[in-house]
Amino acid sequence: GFEARYDYLYPILKPLIRRIWRSAAVVTAISAEQVALAHRTMPELKPITIPNGVDTERFCPRPKPADETVRLVCAARLIERKGQHHLLRAVARLHERSTRRVQVTLVGTGDAEAMLRDLAERLGLADAVTFRGFVPRAAMPAEYHAADIFVLPSQHEGMSIALLEAMASGLPVIVTDTGGTAELVRDGENGKIVPWADVNALTDALASLAD
Repeated sequence: GFEARYDYLYPILKPLIRRIWRSAAVVTAISAEQVALAHRTMPELKPITIPNGVDTERFCPRPKPADETVRLVCAARLIERKGQHHLLRAVARLHERSTRRVQVTLVGTGDAEAMLRDLAERLGLADAVTFRGFVPRAAMPAEYHAADIFVLPSQHEGMSIALLEAMASGLPVIVTDTGGTAELVRDGENGKIVPWADVNALTDALASLAD
C-alpha cells in the first residue's frame, strides 16, 4: 500500500512478501509508520526499527550571505507521489499574494518531469523553477547550502534521507505528515507539517517561513 500506482500488484505480491518475511532471520524497518504499514500485510511480524542516518560532518550548517530571494529546494524523484506538482501550485499562489521573489530548485529525475515542466510553464513559473536533474551525493551539500527552505510535499515516505540531509544542513523544512516525519519534525519548531495535497496549507507554510 506504499505507492498508489502499484495497488494492482499488491494482492499478487502479498503472499510472496509474507513468504520472504517468514523465511528471513530478521526484518527491519526505518520508521514507526513503516512498521504499521508492514503490519497491514503481516500483523504478526516483529520488525526491528533502525532509523536512517546521514553524515553530519558532510551535511552541516554553513553561513551564507543575505539575499532577498527565497530559495526553495526539493530533492526527490520526480513522480506524482512526491508532490512536486503541489509545490509548484503553492509557489504560484504565493507569487499572487506577495512581492517576495521565490526560486525553486527541483533535484531529481523521474517520469513526471515533462508534466512538471509543462505545469511550470502554464503557471508562469518557467523563470522561477530550476530542474537540476540528477545530482551526485557528494554535490548535495552545496544544494542545501544554497537554499533557505527544504520542501518535501510527499504522499508517502519511509524516512526520507533528503529530509535528514536538509535538517542536518540547518534548513527549516516543510513536509507532509507521513513516514518518519513525526519522529523528526516538530511543527512550528524545526519546520512546518501540512496535509498531503493541501495546496492552501502548503502556500501558508511557505509564506510563513518566507517572511
